[in-house]
Amino acid sequence: MSLTRYLTKSRFKLAMECPTKLFYTGKENEYKNTKGDDEYLESLAEGGYQVGKMAMLLYPHGVEIRARSNRASLSETSTLLQSHDSIVLFEPAFEFEGLLVRVDIFIKNGNSIELIEVKAKSYDSENPDIEGSRTLIKSDILPYIEDAAFQKYVVSNALPKCSINTFLMMPDKAKTAKTDGLNQCFFIEENNGFKEANCTAEATEQTKANAALLTRVPIDKYIDIVMSKPLVYPGSEANTQNYLPDRASIWAKAYRDDSRIDPQIHKGCSECEFRAIKQETLKSGYHECLQQFTGLTTKEIDQGTVLDIWNFRRKDELIAQGVFRVQDASDFIKVKASENGLSNAERQRLQIDGIPPSDDRGGFYFDAGYFSRERSNWRYPYHMIDFETSTVALPFFKGMRPYEPIAFQFSHHVMHENGHIEHRNQALVTEPGGFPNFNFVRALKNSLDTDDGTIFRWATHENTILNKIKEQLIERSDAPSDKHELIQFIESITDDAGRSMVDLEKIALRCFFHPNTNGLTSIKKVLPAVLGESKPLKDEYSKPIGETSTLTSTNFPDSFIWYRESGSGNLDPYTLLRSYTLELFRDSDSISSPENAIIAEGGSASLAYARLQSNGLSVTERKHIENALLRYCELDTLAMAIILKGWISWA
Repeated sequence: MSLTRYLTKSRFKLAMECPTKLFYTGKENEYKNTKGDDEYLESLAEGGYQVGKMAMLLYPHGVEIRARSNRASLSETSTLLQSHDSIVLFEPAFEFEGLLVRVDIFIKNGNSIELIEVKAKSYDSENPDIEGSRTLIKSDILPYIEDAAFQKYVVSNALPKCSINTFLMMPDKAKTAKTDGLNQCFFIEENNGFKEANCTAEATEQTKANAALLTRVPIDKYIDIVMSKPLVYPGSEANTQNYLPDRASIWAKAYRDDSRIDPQIHKGCSECEFRAIKQETLKSGYHECLQQFTGLTTKEIDQGTVLDIWNFRRKDELIAQGVFRVQDASDFIKVKASENGLSNAERQRLQIDGIPPSDDRGGFYFDAGYFSRERSNWRYPYHMIDFETSTVALPFFKGMRPYEPIAFQFSHHVMHENGHIEHRNQALVTEPGGFPNFNFVRALKNSLDTDDGTIFRWATHENTILNKIKEQLIERSDAPSDKHELIQFIESITDDAGRSMVDLEKIALRCFFHPNTNGLTSIKKVLPAVLGESKPLKDEYSKPIGETSTLTSTNFPDSFIWYRESGSGNLDPYTLLRSYTLELFRDSDSISSPENAIIAEGGSASLAYARLQSNGLSVTERKHIENALLRYCELDTLAMAIILKGWISWA
């Protein structure tokens, strides 16, 4: 007998993003799905598992439905409800006309039901932020309300004689942890291909002490709003049956029949997870949708569509007018001459029109005048810094709020006037049980106080973290005796009046454009673009570190080479880092999993910190993870130095 294909709450959410995605989901062996490759999403998912497990401990007599299959979970739920007048269930299953939900926490007292949807999204009970000034429900919370509305609709039809009250349970930023070690009580394990949260023996007492961190928010009045209005999703304006019951029924039938809903191309398609590149063997749902909707060939799509235009807000307008190819968008972007580097419109036109033939550099654009004006305010030696941080739903330490940041690592490169690049120092504060932020900022102060050279960062993250640590120094009762000196230091490098850090991403935004970046200014895009266009940099970094007189490294061997060419061009240094770490993993029998050793994104660094807070790691494995963190962070500041060196040579 074939299994019933239900429209579950996760598939309902997916359809709200794009109904056509229902055809691609669950076909991992056929269609590319990049969400499984996203380390930041993985870190968010782990936080969700932890919050869900802690919420269950708030109801110690609850019964968890452990069955994996829909049929078994529905049967087990039905049996328990028939045999108990009052009961608390975790993950019970309910179905109605092809719709199926598994409720996080289900509380039954006679005919009175409470549905609790547990989310890792932050909430502030002192300043509730659900209702908007222009909308009845704010856009960032609306998907959670719609999710809960879908669940309530299914359960109310499955149990028509019951009255139902619905809640969201979320980490409350207005509350602080009462103990150290809450986060470490919940850990993620994989069981038969499924990830789940488990807990230590201390988790029950920790949960009792910190119960206020999870707040129940009643949302029935918002669900009533959702049920009374048509749903808004891509293509909804072309349909008439857009109230939740009708649309859920239509989507359920499409998913059950495995039929593909005609795509509606819109600006959100630029972030589609079902997008494969040319070299991959899996199908690309993104390309299939664009081909059907626009009539473009795969080659034309790969040459660029209006969806690919950087920071362009009129994508939907152009799509509605039948303008799909990137080269056809020029007339819709009016450029005004800018005296302050590239304007956003100029960057967009460079992406659309290409580098002007009159530009003597040929393959890329660099505004030497703008860069030189900015550089005239800088002082040698140049200091490059980068932080690794962790922001989690369940705090690691007493006195911390949900999603309050931990700063546990920095790297510091120095560039001297003669071009020599020195990895001067670094800090990694990961000892289990110790709040790291104050030791972190003290080490940073000692590192940067040696001279008055200009300090560089990439983007705003470092500024944000330092200002948060300043707040902690002011507010926390355990602030150190040198807190005033630390506050003064933070103010001196974050305020415009002091030795304020220079944001190199802003410099990139205004003075540098390379076609390979697609207009983006992330350091992982800019580094290979600059490195690939500079012959002096190629010559310098194609040598082993030990043979390069202008570079020192703390965490890489003398034999390591940062510039290597492949058949399609130079290899991305971040790819080289990942390959090098995999080599170390293959050569070691003491690392339990490659994910514990490969740090290539900020999300994986945050996960690594959480693992390092566990007392269950062996000394050897802890050392491997720490070394991986040190290599990743060193590359981030080296990347800044290499980019800056390339720009200086062009200027």
